[in-house]
Amino acid sequence: MQLKSLLVWPCALSGLTAAASPIDRLKGLFRRGQQLDHDKIRSIPETLPNDQLGRNMKRFQPYFNTEGKGCWPYPAVDSEGNWSGGLYTSGGQGGDCTDSVGQVYIDFGYYGGHYCIIYAYYAPKDQTFVGGGHRHEWESVALWFDSITSDEPTLQGAAVSKHGGYEKTTNIQHLTFHDGHPLAKYYVDFDFVGTHRMGWTSKVGGLQPAVYWNLLTDAARGALENTDWGHADFPLGYNFQNHMASSYPFSS
Repeated sequence: MQLKSLLVWPCALSGLTAAASPIDRLKGLFRRGQQLDHDKIRSIPETLPNDQLGRNMKRFQPYFNTEGKGCWPYPAVDSEGNWSGGLYTSGGQGGDCTDSVGQVYIDFGYYGGHYCIIYAYYAPKDQTFVGGGHRHEWESVALWFDSITSDEPTLQGAAVSKHGGYEKTTNIQHLTFHDGHPLAKYYVDFDFVGTHRMGWTSKVGGLQPAVYWNLLTDAARGALENTDWGHADFPLGYNFQNHMASSYPFSS
């Protein structure tokens, strides 16, 4: 186009909108999610491998029961990469956080001669009975096997999270099961200023929609790994190896 044409038709040119560059289009595709209210995050439909590994992940998924006052499991992120804003520690210990189908995030690995599946649960807050505590909560159950791809894996060890660590056992016969699922609880620990932890129970709770780490969307994984969860420690992703080591229940 000649310079003269640009000078003659400045008003016409000013009304045109430039086409988005390839870089701008890519930025749109990978745009990060945003923080939403804890009850606006939708659970991801159950997504497990369609093989023996996936069947074993579901077969041994713990029943989760909130005993006493406390939150139920909630989804932490959605498929679009939006993440939960959690809840401020006010009102009741289970205030505004006992109305969700929940979510459980799952990954597996091999450590110290055994196979491990970690089931991770999110809650919007961990509040003490006197009103303290913190926004966001992550807890987990680690199950240890001789194999996780066989038709009949043997559960050899188990661990439940508690205040940044794990309570571990190889006395599987002391656990209670329902239809093959171990029974876990989330409860107030009066020995630790009234915050919550995981434990074992004889009461049957619920099974949340289970999602396998490697089958989550990139946006969901990115939100789980990169969101600042405050005092709560997300047990999968970058932290998975450390949590396997911490939950290892066998003598070295």
